[in-house]
Amino acid sequence: MAKKHRMTFTFDRLIDQIIEGRKTATVESIEDQGYLDEWDTELGIGYVYTVHDSKRRPRCRIKVVKLELCRWEAIPEWLWRGETNSNADEFREDHLDYFDNPRKGFEFVGVEFELVEVLT
Repeated sequence: MAKKHRMTFTFDRLIDQIIEGRKTATVESIEDQGYLDEWDTELGIGYVYTVHDSKRRPRCRIKVVKLELCRWEAIPEWLWRGETNSNADEFREDHLDYFDNPRKGFEFVGVEFELVEVLT
């Protein structure tokens, strides 16, 4: 039997953006990469994940197509566009709190995905 993969997002509105077809990327800190809690499963390229909202209701399924080490000074276009930002500067502004005011040289994981199925 195939392993079932699941994940949650910080805010339910991000899941709405995925379902609307606007959000195709997300980020994760290097320190959190591979960290498993009792709910979320480790990210892996090619795996399909059931995305759950804050009440643990399944909302959609996505397939991870890219995991890439990214630098704060050089946000790739696929990432800032996939995060629904207008440019790299807007991406940085939107993620200052998430990454706790990163400094030059900061690195993180960029995740690109495709919407596979809407469940609600």
